[in-house]
Amino acid sequence: MVAFNSLFGLGRMAVGLLAAAWLMATPLASQAQDNKSVDEMAAQAQRALQKGQPREAESLLRKAIEAEPTRAELYMLRSRARDSSGKFDAALDDANKYIELEPNDAFGYLNRSRIYISMEKPESALADATKAIELEPNEPDGYYRRSDIYKEMGKKAEAKADEDKADQLDRS
Repeated sequence: MVAFNSLFGLGRMAVGLLAAAWLMATPLASQAQDNKSVDEMAAQAQRALQKGQPREAESLLRKAIEAEPTRAELYMLRSRARDSSGKFDAALDDANKYIELEPNDAFGYLNRSRIYISMEKPESALADATKAIELEPNEPDGYYRRSDIYKEMGKKAEAKADEDKADQLDRS
């Protein structure tokens, strides 16, 4: 009788494990489908931006973010779309969310720097360009951005130094 109960217990455990595996696999398959559709929406949004249709891109990205709210690159892309549409405060919100999710990505700070330029906040733009350079000192884009900001601020020597550094990095 003990052997039967042991076998019966093992049988129930096996059925339970199979059921658990099936229940776990179902959401994974669904999640894989969701990832694919989010990837497609992101690709469509990118194409819309390239065609000069930032509002279409923003709409697609809203849906993508609803499906996957922790995918940082979606916020980066939507911030670009919103910046292109003149929705600077909303663009800044998305840029901040991207940086929250990816605090060590220099391009997040360069993106937010561009938005600050659109908002005519040169000091904030300068701080973000400098942060991008700190994170990626061998990336010329940070120096080019900071050079442009310095030019706008009338700081010709600083602008020239950063432009020279960016050109040097581009050549190497």
